[in-house]
Amino acid sequence: MQRQVHAIVQQTKARSGWPAKRTLSALGIPRGSYYRWLQEEAWTKEPGEVRPVQAFEALPEERTAVIGYARTHPEIRHRELAWRMIDEEVAFLSSSTVYRILREAKLMCRQRGRQKRYREEIEKATRPDQRWGTDLMYVTIGGVNYYYLAFIDEYSRYIVHWELLSNMEGHSVSVGGQKALETLPRNERGELLSRPEIRSDNGSGFISKEFHGVLEHYGLTHVRIKPHCPEENGIIERSNRTVREALEEAEPASRYEAEAALGRIIGWYNHERLHSSLGYLRPADYYRGDPESLHEARRKKLAAARHRRREKNLELRQPTLPMEG
Repeated sequence: MQRQVHAIVQQTKARSGWPAKRTLSALGIPRGSYYRWLQEEAWTKEPGEVRPVQAFEALPEERTAVIGYARTHPEIRHRELAWRMIDEEVAFLSSSTVYRILREAKLMCRQRGRQKRYREEIEKATRPDQRWGTDLMYVTIGGVNYYYLAFIDEYSRYIVHWELLSNMEGHSVSVGGQKALETLPRNERGELLSRPEIRSDNGSGFISKEFHGVLEHYGLTHVRIKPHCPEENGIIERSNRTVREALEEAEPASRYEAEAALGRIIGWYNHERLHSSLGYLRPADYYRGDPESLHEARRKKLAAARHRRREKNLELRQPTLPMEG
């Protein structure tokens, strides 16, 4: 079809002696479409079937950088990989572009999606220290049973406090809760600036008089989830899963080694790990940082890279444009 149109244009020009612009106008053919067809036809004539370069297509050096970074970090999924490369100024590409590059390089495979239980908007925290989730996770270290107690800020996913307990009694849990609440910011008079709602399950330590007494002393609200509905406390449950997997990889042989490993894991979780629900920022960025400025800096980097990519790709396209009188 395109070749037929081109033949008609050439025949009309030859008979009328008109320039290309007037000929196209007389035939009702858009100039942009016509020259794009000529460009595509010129590409198909090149040896090796050269593929047309799009204006915002990733540059060869960017593809090389993505593949190299992915091979160095095989444990990171493509979305987190894209944001890490932007932060580290390796490559400035969207996650979808990174995905296509890795697919073409056969460095990843499709995974079946899974159903997720999303909280209603009314359930979501909207600022730091508005709601904390807490839970006890059973772990075995060197053949001895322990309980990992954690408090997490639901807005930022920041683990504000953790302990490794030898039991789950009310006294132990209440002492851990006291230490967690001592991390809250205060004013000059020593009064709490925030009073987070505490969400937990119905474990014996959380329904004990000791734990209730600590929360009452600070004037905090305690919300207990429905029995057999752990998804209602899903943020701390998912955090526990990540911590457990990392702890199992560390293979500590004693409580001392386990606490040292947990310290490293929590530091990584709070200050290094990019969280998908936070737009691939770190929990620390949301808890006591300025996430909006970080997101804006990323957007500016992507926009600047897109402009540079467009200019360079257009330079590659210009020599192949056919000239018409």
